[in-house]
Formats: sequence, structure tokens, C-alpha cells
Amino acid sequence: MPCTIELSNEKREAQLEELKAAKCRLQKEFEELSAELSIVHKPKDVIDLHIQRLKEYNELRDVGLRLTQLIADEKACKVKDVFEEMGYEVAD
Repeated sequence: MPCTIELSNEKREAQLEELKAAKCRLQKEFEELSAELSIVHKPKDVIDLHIQRLKEYNELRDVGLRLTQLIADEKACKVKDVFEEMGYEVAD
């Protein structure tokens, strides 16, 4: 039984080394392509910027919806009616 465990551990260690080598190859390829394409942003930076822009978009959308609600309250009608009056379709 101990031989089987040792073989299993050796196999896992070999797989781990293969994965480390693949990671190094991919990292090198990424760096080469980034340099070739003049990409200066790291993937995490792009994701962070996208999340920041999504938050800003959501805040602006919320402000727009609040303003639309104020207009609807003033006119004593539904928000949907205000959107239709402005030429927008309401999408849930």
C-alpha cells in the first residue's frame, strides 16, 4: 500500500510541475503579446476599471430614475407614461 501512495504523490508532484511550467509559458506569452500590442493594463486593472464604470453607470441610472419619478409624481402619472412621453421603452 505505501508504494501506491508514493506513486500517487510522485504523480501529483509531476502534474504540479507541469502546471507550473504551463503557467510560466502562459505568463511569458501574455507579456510578449502585451508588449507587441502595446497593452499597458494588467487584467486585474481592466476588471477594476470595468467595475468602477458599472458602479458609476448604476448611480447615474438611479439618479435618472429618481428624476423620472419626480416628474411622474408632479404629473400624477406612472413612470412608464413619462418614459413613453419621452420616447423610451420601459424595460424591466
